[in-house]
Amino acid sequence: MAQFAVIVFIAIALFLLIRVIVRANISMRQGQSPRGGRASIGRTNVFAPWPSAEPPDALGVPYGHPARTAAERLEASLTLFFESRVKDRVLKEFPRMSDKEWAWTWFELKRYFLMCGIMRNVPMYSRQVDAVWHEMLMFTREYEEFCTGFCGEMIHHAPHAPGALPQPGERAMFDWLYGELFAQAPASGRLWGAFYRTRMPEEKLDEIKEFSKDTLRSQWFNAKTGSRFADLSSTMDYLIDRAKSGLNDAGNGRKEPKNESSYGYDPVLGATGLLSGMLIYHSMANPNDFAQQMDQAQNEEQRKANGSGDSTYACSGSSDDGRDHSGGDDGGSGGDSSCGSGGDGGGSSCGGGGCSS
Repeated sequence: MAQFAVIVFIAIALFLLIRVIVRANISMRQGQSPRGGRASIGRTNVFAPWPSAEPPDALGVPYGHPARTAAERLEASLTLFFESRVKDRVLKEFPRMSDKEWAWTWFELKRYFLMCGIMRNVPMYSRQVDAVWHEMLMFTREYEEFCTGFCGEMIHHAPHAPGALPQPGERAMFDWLYGELFAQAPASGRLWGAFYRTRMPEEKLDEIKEFSKDTLRSQWFNAKTGSRFADLSSTMDYLIDRAKSGLNDAGNGRKEPKNESSYGYDPVLGATGLLSGMLIYHSMANPNDFAQQMDQAQNEEQRKANGSGDSTYACSGSSDDGRDHSGGDDGGSGGDSSCGSGGDGGGSSCGGGGCSS
């Protein structure tokens, strides 16, 4: 009789344990942490440690680069007090986010803001970075002060229209701009999805070739921010020069793009702009073998940082069930929002269906 009672007790204990585990799994799938709040918004492998290194100063924009002072101004415009208030809100929603995960996500959001201060339109490719941006917007006054201090214009946020997705060519533009501005960071591919998987579309290559510098500035870049800050204006001129130079190299049959610049910054010495230059070059010279050429152009450390071994490049960051919902080779999901300057280059704004001043 005693043995029977022990067996019954063990069976009941196992039943209750299994029930707790099943409920915990269901809770995680529905976006709820067992401790309360939403589950992690990190990528698929939640057990992989985030980089132990500290994010670099000035967003990793090298000394001598025309965007360096703009990056320094952006960081100076974001106070530690503002960051701490945003972090508190994020951690209430995502209590499992570690300090390192926060640091790198915040760092990549700041990189995104610098891109928005330069280009007319910058799609959002990271759900995790976008989630932090959403919380940041809750502090209306502080956010406005940051934007005006950095670029003189509001960087507005609006969700994409239902079902609206960025075109694959927009990802190529994102990769090109990102690579021209920033040194590689160990969490880049983890948060944004794999870089250098999409070649520049022929339409954009034709624009680089046929448009004048003034036309490219008005069509591609944020005219108002460029008129307010000389460093942003110089960066736009630098980027136009780089794009045209890379295209000329490919058209002239050079085996590799040259990296000379008249803007006081040498991409060869700074190691920033090399891969983005090759993106332009191989998009024209090797369009049918683009991804393989870009893989061969990177060393192992670069491939790891850029996520180039992963074909899921369109929208990084998993939803709260812990599964990877990145887009596949067909362009995938473009995220929930985008940022850009609207109209004739007026105040920055964002939205999937077009931007307004």
